Amino acid sequence: MPAPQPAAPQLARIGLVLPQSGQAAETGKALQDAAELALFDLGAQDVELLPADAGGSAATAAGATQNVLGAGAGIVVGPLGATSVKTAANDARRRGVPMLGFSTDRAAAGNGVYLMGFMPEEQVSAIVGHAAGAGLKRFAALIPQGAYGEVVGAAFDVAVSAQGGHVVAIERYRSGSLQPNEALRALFAPGPDGRLPIDALFVPEGGAALRQVTATLAGLGFDPRQIRLLGTDQWSGTDLGTDPLTLGGWYAGPPPDRFERFASHFSATYGRRPPRIAAQAYDAMVLAVLLSRRPGGFADAGQALTAPDGFAGVDGLFRFRADGTPQHGLAILEVTAYGPQAVRPAPESFGGQGF
Repeated sequence: MPAPQPAAPQLARIGLVLPQSGQAAETGKALQDAAELALFDLGAQDVELLPADAGGSAATAAGATQNVLGAGAGIVVGPLGATSVKTAANDARRRGVPMLGFSTDRAAAGNGVYLMGFMPEEQVSAIVGHAAGAGLKRFAALIPQGAYGEVVGAAFDVAVSAQGGHVVAIERYRSGSLQPNEALRALFAPGPDGRLPIDALFVPEGGAALRQVTATLAGLGFDPRQIRLLGTDQWSGTDLGTDPLTLGGWYAGPPPDRFERFASHFSATYGRRPPRIAAQAYDAMVLAVLLSRRPGGFADAGQALTAPDGFAGVDGLFRFRADGTPQHGLAILEVTAYGPQAVRPAPESFGGQGF
């Protein structure tokens, strides 16, 4: 009689729920390509990928998540956006399946959902802490209206207070349309003692919105040699060095050299440059594969994901808190005519710099 054939090894199933249609299809395609690149780099022959189109709404994202869970996914990578993550997570939680979602809304995290995004609060805390450590104590902020502005505005108040600083003024405006006014002009005019009222100005926007802000500031007498401009990772990817008002400005973000290495690898594979968020999909897939290879697979994934030592990803060091929100080892970068330069490098471990 013929010898019995050995049983085929059981493949770990990873659900990948990303928009392949709708307004976010281009971003979703980049995220999927990055995730598949991670599988290739890991030689993940022991993994079965279960992709599903999250479409253009939270309802379709939830339906796609149900589909991959029904097909046996032991973990879900995605979806994209806070509303989609919140809605799609319901079925994953009921089944006890962990989810690595792409969002910066802490309300979407917890109970088995872990967020891959950079939280605005940690960026604000990092940049204000560095500025205060450099002797800057009097702060003002230009905060865009909306949900993002509410988060960074509250974080700014907390961070300045925690550092023993003073919030001199906060101006709230509609993004992309900051209007000049006398209150702003007064922030950049010397007082009777010859001193300027503020040491630093916080502007947590990037791209065209940041350029509109600096154009308005130029007409109000803002001098970046006297007042330090501060920002967040929203500044990343912006051609800052060509704007004289941003030269010398500081912002908190991941080390750019690590992303550039990833971007070169991605471009060589797919023939186009990836958006910044693609690095998060790469890291999420690496995490999912590593979890699948643990004894017991995805069981007790939360214990592994919240390990205090964290993980080294494309964008540097990161880990998850017990509530599912991420914590990153951020660098402090200064804008120069030759690109961003680290004035404080990102930490190599979570043992220092306030961690």
